[in-house]
Parts: sequence; C-alpha cells; structure tokens
Amino acid sequence: MIGHPTRTNTPGPSRRRPARRGTALPAAACVTVSALLLTACGAPGSSSGGGEEGASPITMGTTVSEDAINPLNKQYATFQFNAFDALVRQMRGDEEPQPRLATEWEQASDTLWRFTLREDATFHDGTPVTAEDVVFSFNTIIEEQFANASYLTTVTEVREGEDGTVEIETAEPDPLLLSHVGQIFIVPKAHWEEVGGAEGFSADPVGSGPYEITSFDPSTGVEYRAYDGFWGEAPATENVHVRYITDTGALSSALESGEIDIAHELAPDALEILDGRDDITVHNEFSGLQNMFQINAAQEPFDDLRIRQAAVAAIDAPAMIDALSYGAGILEDGQVAAEGVFGYSPDIERPPFDPDRARELLEEADAVGTPITVSGQARDTSVLESLGSQLDAVGFETTIEANEIGVWVEQFRNGTDADIFYRGSSYSGIFDAGRPYSFISSGERPFVEDEEWDALYEAQRSEMDRDQREQYLVEASQYVLDQAYVLYTYGRPSVSASASDISGVEFDDGLVVLLDGAVRNG
Repeated sequence: MIGHPTRTNTPGPSRRRPARRGTALPAAACVTVSALLLTACGAPGSSSGGGEEGASPITMGTTVSEDAINPLNKQYATFQFNAFDALVRQMRGDEEPQPRLATEWEQASDTLWRFTLREDATFHDGTPVTAEDVVFSFNTIIEEQFANASYLTTVTEVREGEDGTVEIETAEPDPLLLSHVGQIFIVPKAHWEEVGGAEGFSADPVGSGPYEITSFDPSTGVEYRAYDGFWGEAPATENVHVRYITDTGALSSALESGEIDIAHELAPDALEILDGRDDITVHNEFSGLQNMFQINAAQEPFDDLRIRQAAVAAIDAPAMIDALSYGAGILEDGQVAAEGVFGYSPDIERPPFDPDRARELLEEADAVGTPITVSGQARDTSVLESLGSQLDAVGFETTIEANEIGVWVEQFRNGTDADIFYRGSSYSGIFDAGRPYSFISSGERPFVEDEEWDALYEAQRSEMDRDQREQYLVEASQYVLDQAYVLYTYGRPSVSASASDISGVEFDDGLVVLLDGAVRNG
C-alpha cells in the first residue's frame, strides 16, 4: 500500500522482574532443567514416551508456542485445558458452565459463591485436589498479579468453607464470575512450594487434567500421556505430542508429508493450498481475536461525530477480508461482538461502505485533508496499511505507526495520542461482549468520555439476570454504532487442518484445542 508514511517504533530497554520467592531458578537455568527433567521420554514428535510400547501417538503441529508451563500466568492455552483443570468449564457455545473440579455450586448471596469439590479428583502425583489447593491457586494469582488476575478484579476473598467447600466473595454482583472461574486452573500447593514457585513448576508441572505432561521444551513442544487416575472419561488416545512449528508454510508441509496428523493455526492461504485433497480436512473457525480499531473521540479531529462517521463509511471490510484472509475473516457486522458471542444481535446492521458519503461528511465538517495517525502492532502492518489506504481514499491524510509489541503494550495500558488505535480484542475463553466493551472508556487516557456510554456499560456489569443483561449489551452495541466509536473490520480466522483418518478434534474454541477426544481411525 502507498499514499501514507509508515513509522516503526521499538521499545526501550527492558527491565527484568526479580525472582519471586523461595529457590526459584533463573529463566535460563529453568530451560536447562526443563530439558533435563521433561525430555527423557524423547522430543515431541518422536515415538518414545508413555503408553504401550509401539503405540502410535497423534502429533499436532501448531504455530502457538509456550515459553513456560505456568497455568496461573497464562490465558486460554491448550496446555491448561488438557493437563490442568478448573472448578468449572464454559467453552464457546456453552450456555451454562459445566462441572469440572466442582460438582455443584450455589450463589449464597449477590456477592458470595460456594463451590462443592469433586471427591475423586487427584493430581498427577496422586495427591487429592483439596480446597486448600484451590484457595492457594486463586490467591497466588492475585498476590503475584499473574496474567489471570485480570479475571479476578471483582474478587475480594477466596477461602475454605465448611465441609471442604470453597467460597468466593466479590465486591459487587459479577455476572461473569463463573466464566472467569473457568479460566483459573488449580495447582497442588505442596508441589508448587516444594519446587520453589513458578519457574520450578514449569520444569516439573503437575496438574489434574486428563493428560499429564511428560515432556516440555519451549523450543520444540509438549508431550502428553493419558493420566490413568483422571476422574472423568479417559482420553481416546494414550499419547499426544504437540510440536511447535512457527513457520506456517513448514506447518502445512509437515501435514502434507504425513509428519504430523493435525496442523493448528495455519495461515489463511492454507484454505487454497490444501483445498481438494481427499486425505486432509481443512477447518475454518472464529479465533476469538478481533481487530477492534477504536477511534479517539476525546480529541480533535474525531471529537466531531461527522468525522467519525466518515471514517466508518470509508472502510470496505469485505475487501479487507478477501485481500488479507483469503475470504476467511469473520465480518464485524456493526458491532464488536461476533456471532456466537453472548450479546451479539442479528438485528444490528453494519453501516454500509459508502466512500461518497464519507467525502460529503468530511467536506461538511471542513476536514478534507485532515492528518490522522493509525497506531497498532508491527505484526499487523498489512491490516494497518489497508485501513490507512481506505481512509486516504476519502480525504484523510494517514500516518501509520507500526509498533513493536513493547511500545504497543505501553500505549494500550497508559494511553496514546493516536487518532485510531488497534485495540484488538481477545475473548480469551470469555465469549461475552462485555469483554471488548470494557476497553471503550478504560485506561489512563480513555478514547471515550461519555456519561451515557458509562451508564450503559455499568448497567450490564452487575446485572445478574441473563436476559436483561443481554438486552443491556445489545443496547450498548447500538450506542457504540450510533456514536461511531469503533471502526468495524473483521475477526481473525482460525485455520487448521487434520489428516482424514483423525477424528474427535474440534477447532471452534479459538486458540485452544481439547486433545482428549482425538483418535486415529482405521
């Protein structure tokens, strides 16, 4: 794309966080210990490992890699859902949470939830899962401010109740509490402390899920073996290997050659490359990631509704989907929430692509030739430039800021002077419109300062009646559309593929793959 300058920003010197406590090893030592302790059964993709001798494992290659195994400090990762467990589970499409380590739960008051634990759940070292372990896991996340602390912002106390129950108290009614609890994975307190905390645990992980981790190397992948003490249905396949293949072309080639059985998170061009092959099935699902470009309505020029409306009318999202995702992107049809996300409304219509109307609005506002800055991540440069070219075509003069991740994170957290910001939205297992809408007026320098919007957002935050809350979310969506606070583009597709003799694997949960149903047929 041409017609507007592009700047690439890089972060300044990074600062390392000190070791947290105990005898935690430095990161470099952790990798070495991890390799020594966890790769004795062979590198991922090899035939050695747990299970019967000569058994053929299923191998999944993925472009999504992990640098550590810490379920308390990671959001929505495949290893969490296969080797660890939470009190409840609510995947995309589940209207209600499903029992996991908790068999039942009750809302004792507007702000108090009580969970009864499963008596037959054990960790992979054979010790029982107890209320003490649950309380420890929640409190460690909060105290250490691990990544999953963002799910627990309303939680004021987690404690052991009577008869081995767990009680969670919140500062206010929280309609998403159960969904958030489903993203908190439980670790054994005694083992965590014995190995010295997060880094030692990554070298010797112990969970309670259907699979135990027998091998982990951050450069190559993870090996799983079915845990014979699992409380639920046994996995369909004894051994599953996950290999990290960061290059999407190499990932596709590995599947075509039979080196792997499943290819997870391919590039969208795989829809064409693998099309028509009888021995491979290609899957295209919503990844749970959306672009969510937010307009800075708190400053000129976008404090003028007409200029915001002009920007919205300038965007040809279907053309972007065809050009950038081989037609696989999920159209944002006038609301941030995609279809299948709670709060989505089929009655809201996407504003039409109308460049003539965009020019008229700019002329009316005497804003033709207005310089604007679009800021986002360098990895999304093609999306940023496509957006910039469309805005230029109607009369804006756009500068693109393609930032390295550290700079973008700083802008996300502390604000930016950009006129349009690639906010991005990751549902991270919480497929609810309230999650992306939490960004609309948040942060040190919010892009929206609007009391009516604040009232709409607050109304859904504490509404416990599901139907009423859904209506509040729809009203919020319509208001954001009417005020043109967001540029609607598309949700990123999740393209995966599997050999035709593999079944039992679904790809409709975004970046997470549940492996316990995977089986080789014939």
